[in-house]
Amino acid sequence: MSGFAGTADAIRFALKRDRLILPIWVAVLIGWIAMEVISYKNLYGTTAQLDALYRSVAGNPAMVAISGPTGGIRTLGGAITWDSLPTISVVSGVFAMFSVVRHTRAEEEDGRTELLLAYGSGRLAPLAAALTVTLAALALASAGYVAVFAAEGLPVGPATLLSLSFFGFGAVIAGTTAVVCQVTSKARAARGLVGIVIGAAWLLRAIGDTGGGTLTWFSPLGWAEQTRPFWEDRWWPLLLPLAAFAVTLALSGWLLVRRDIGGGLIQPRPGPARARKSLLHPLGFAFRIQRGSIIGWAVMLFAYGFAVGVIGDNIEQLLKTSSAFTEAFASASGNLLDSYFASILTVIALLASGFTVSAVLRPHSEESRGRVGLLLAAPLGKVCWVANHLLIAFAATAVIIALVGLGLGIGFAVATGDSGQIGRLTGAAVAQTPAMWLTGSLVVLLYGLSSRLSPVAWGLLATFVLIWTLASFGDIPNWIVDLSPFSHTPAVPAVPLDLTPLLVMTALSAALTASGLALWRRRDLL
Repeated sequence: MSGFAGTADAIRFALKRDRLILPIWVAVLIGWIAMEVISYKNLYGTTAQLDALYRSVAGNPAMVAISGPTGGIRTLGGAITWDSLPTISVVSGVFAMFSVVRHTRAEEEDGRTELLLAYGSGRLAPLAAALTVTLAALALASAGYVAVFAAEGLPVGPATLLSLSFFGFGAVIAGTTAVVCQVTSKARAARGLVGIVIGAAWLLRAIGDTGGGTLTWFSPLGWAEQTRPFWEDRWWPLLLPLAAFAVTLALSGWLLVRRDIGGGLIQPRPGPARARKSLLHPLGFAFRIQRGSIIGWAVMLFAYGFAVGVIGDNIEQLLKTSSAFTEAFASASGNLLDSYFASILTVIALLASGFTVSAVLRPHSEESRGRVGLLLAAPLGKVCWVANHLLIAFAATAVIIALVGLGLGIGFAVATGDSGQIGRLTGAAVAQTPAMWLTGSLVVLLYGLSSRLSPVAWGLLATFVLIWTLASFGDIPNWIVDLSPFSHTPAVPAVPLDLTPLLVMTALSAALTASGLALWRRRDLL
């Protein structure tokens, strides 16, 4: 029997499982590039504005490290590429990582792969299906990118090159994830290792771009950058991600047939003979389960806040390159820099809410894998078990967003020598906490109503992101804007702090969380 037997069935199964997640991811990716194109066309639609933007960032090491070489900014398409290529490439890579892990290592961990193989599927079918679905989604997003550029009157050829650059990076990460999934035996470990690879790719590109350029060629993100769409239009660097994907594809298949199902080439080391006393308490046990995720998000967002703070000294000059930017930020406050920090903190809070949703849904993951029944067989109440997970989730949310503000303040202090902003920016970041808590409590309510509603939580967060995007770049009715809790957070440090909406959102969060726990107590386990 062929190792690929049953691949078509595995693809259909994967598409059915992801019938909600895949459209959301593709829509987010296409919507992101659409936002970039429309906003840059409005902000830098003239040659004079593009020249002013080029003069403000050319030769600035911090800006080059964040977005790459600035030579292509003299055209609208080049400016869009400069701003969007690193970010959308990384987001594409993150999607590829989650998708491949979900349909390979996570399926083995849950025991479903063994059922497929017992039914007659070939050994390579699940991996082939995972890569096919992932690459198809990336290809669909790439076609959407080209359509957006064409609709806005930009050249299709360079837009196609840019879209293929995004696709190439996503394909490299998909292949890398496939290899890592053969090495590790846990889905969480696989995601962590691939996350390190993505971070290393970004770091190598940043160091290479600000240095001699040699290290850029050791990064798949650097390969995407070297295509230089709307500037030099190099097509040959696309051969590098193609070759890398082919190598990782062959290696992952070779490793797969040489290991046991459910195991990895590297087995986890045994734990200590005796558990720590903290693990005997539900709170300590919940923290232990979520510890890795908390540390990962905290480090990532602190580093991101620090990077944004480092370039803060140049932001005001950059904002002044566009009259539209100046008017938009000046409408909130006379201080352009404070308005920028307020806006970026909202963006980071929306991003960090991904942790909140994930942490709040951890009980759902434990329930779906059948581990909750074992715990509740002991003298442990249902509500007590979930409540301890939620306490960890909400407390970690507050700590993570505070670390974002701390990183922002430290980065700004390093760039300017003004350490007085550290406490002020940390406080501004903490003001985002109630909106994040309210988002989490809505997820608790969904989980309490039915375990089947838990995946809708990600759609809820995507809706809040969409509302913020539309409110920032277009006119939408106020009642729609008010649906997002992030719309009610005071735009500190650009405006004085108003505690009233923060206290109201905190009270609503507590009430919704209590309601969700009460509903959870009354329903049966899966």
